[in-house]
Amino acid sequence: MDSITSYFNDEKLQCTIVAVATTIFIAVSIFFLFQQKVVLKGMAYAILPFSILLLAICLGVIFRTSKDIERVTIFHKEASGNIQLKELPRMEKVMKSFEIIKKVEVVIFIIGLILTLVFWRNELIRGVAFGLIIMSASLYIFDYIADLRGGRYVEVLKSL
Repeated sequence: MDSITSYFNDEKLQCTIVAVATTIFIAVSIFFLFQQKVVLKGMAYAILPFSILLLAICLGVIFRTSKDIERVTIFHKEASGNIQLKELPRMEKVMKSFEIIKKVEVVIFIIGLILTLVFWRNELIRGVAFGLIIMSASLYIFDYIADLRGGRYVEVLKSL
């Protein structure tokens, strides 16, 4: 049971850290929007939407963690079959989603690199490209860590 609680608490901790980081990204991006350098505005155009999306995801995880712990604890104590019937399939879907999301993040990173090379002289596009590179790399790291933790949690669920 400690492994289950630990999984959700670790997920909440990661999302809390990332929520703080994305709040900083949002603040810096808003600051960039008011600067004279076009490259900074371009970065803000790419960073802002990704940061807002990530912040929303993290806040959702933070606020639902206690309900998730309660739900899985009930599965474990009262109807342990529900772990195999409900929680394990849910997590297997989550794990498949991570694989797709990480591939999309790699594609966005590559797009950012290509845009940087092809449109180096265009400061706005170069800024957008830098923003795509920064955010896709940040998101990939976030999802890679979450994927590792999720994999360990799936193994715990299978052992129950």
